[in-house]
Amino acid sequence: MSHHHNPNQNRLLAALRPDELQELLPHMQVVHLKAGEQIARSGERLSNVYFPIDSAIALFYRLESGESAGVAVVGNEGMFSVAEVLGGAAMPYWATVETSGHVFQVTSDTLSEMNGRMASLRDTLLLYAQASLTQISQTVVCEKHHSLTQQLCQHLLLINDKSLSDDFRLTHEAIANMLGVRRESITEAAGELRDQGLIDYNRGHIKVLNRPRLEKMCCECYAVVRDEFTRLLGGMR
Repeated sequence: MSHHHNPNQNRLLAALRPDELQELLPHMQVVHLKAGEQIARSGERLSNVYFPIDSAIALFYRLESGESAGVAVVGNEGMFSVAEVLGGAAMPYWATVETSGHVFQVTSDTLSEMNGRMASLRDTLLLYAQASLTQISQTVVCEKHHSLTQQLCQHLLLINDKSLSDDFRLTHEAIANMLGVRRESITEAAGELRDQGLIDYNRGHIKVLNRPRLEKMCCECYAVVRDEFTRLLGGMR
């Protein structure tokens, strides 16, 4: 285990009972994931499960037309993939690393074995799965009823939470792919936020300058997801 990363930096791991976490720790290793790295294809069973520390994993669905639609973003509030908890082994989504960073990695077989014999561990992971469904459902609501600027604010707040920093690497292209819009539209919306002093960006790096105002400009979807994770697992920002 790396001395530079603590399991409590992942909120799902921090929610586990101490004895369960201690049994899991020897099986975990810290791995660095690079932005743009593909870690899962649609229908593919993962050999490893990831508990992000300061990285973000984007889940999206690829349409037959070649376009994509974002489904959810997984960060230090949880794990990828939740299919390992629900017993489905795979999901119809693709997953790529949206922001570079570190994860705790454990084999799927190890987690499945522990999940099968530890009721408390299983209950905690199922609560996380429920919270994840809220995020996916709220994404649908947000896309249908809120402006692109509001969606961008929500996405930046989510990444801000998951990166453990106000300064993170995130390209306009990556955001556009997640929100299902043209890159030029993200550049225009981000420019408005920069002009208002909420963020700054340069060469693929974004810095949050005024988080309170960013939260005020955001729609209610961010708070709905945040509050559900807090209600079910606690410890959210």
